[in-house]
Amino acid sequence: MFIVSKRNYMVRRADGSLYEIKKDFIGEIPKDVAESNLVKRAVRGGMISAPKGKKDKQLEQADKEAGKKAGKKDIRPDSQEKSSEE
Repeated sequence: MFIVSKRNYMVRRADGSLYEIKKDFIGEIPKDVAESNLVKRAVRGGMISAPKGKKDKQLEQADKEAGKKAGKKDIRPDSQEKSSEE
């Protein structure tokens, strides 16, 4: 799975080892990591975007969609004030 990550993540694999996804990571991750609950929740929340391709336009579109998801899911009071100002 090809992803763009906005945060650091440590994903526990089936064998007990950890797989690190660093902030601003752009690239492929193994299938077992992509199927983990942590990665699935991060994709739904917009902190990890999964573009359909690797071209710049596709990456930009996926980043834009992830930003919208993250804005809706972020419940911090200071983020709500910022989004209402924009």
